[in-house]
Amino acid sequence: ACTLITQAQVGTALEISVGAGTPIGRPSSCQWAGKGRFATLVIIQPRGGKSPVESFNAGKASTMPGIITESVSGVGDEAYYVYFNTKERSGLGLVVKKGTTAFEIRVYGFELDKAKSVAKTLCQTVAGKI
Repeated sequence: ACTLITQAQVGTALEISVGAGTPIGRPSSCQWAGKGRFATLVIIQPRGGKSPVESFNAGKASTMPGIITESVSGVGDEAYYVYFNTKERSGLGLVVKKGTTAFEIRVYGFELDKAKSVAKTLCQTVAGKI
C-alpha cells in the first residue's frame, strides 16, 4: 500500500511535512503522519468469506447509529465518505471501489469539509494506480 502514493503527495494534500509511509501491521495498509495530521491507506482484503467489493457494498449499506455514509462521485467506479455524526474532528474515511479492488483512505486533523477534499485528492491518486 505504501507504494501507491508518495510521501510528497500525502504531504501536499495534508498541507504539512509528513514522514515516510509505514505499514500498519500488514503490507496492505500504510500510514503517513505529520504534526497534528495524518492519513492512512488500507487496501481491503478478502475476509470472512467476503470479497473486497462485497465488503465495500456492506459498508456502504451500513446503518450503524452515529455513523454517516455519503456517496461521492469522481473517484474510482463508486465511492462513499464515512464519518461520525459529531462536530469533533474525529477523522473521515473515503472508501473507493475500482474494478474488483476496494480501498479506504482516512484523514485526521481537519474540519469535515476540508477532510472530504483532502481524502478525495488522495483517493484519486491511488485509484489512478490501481
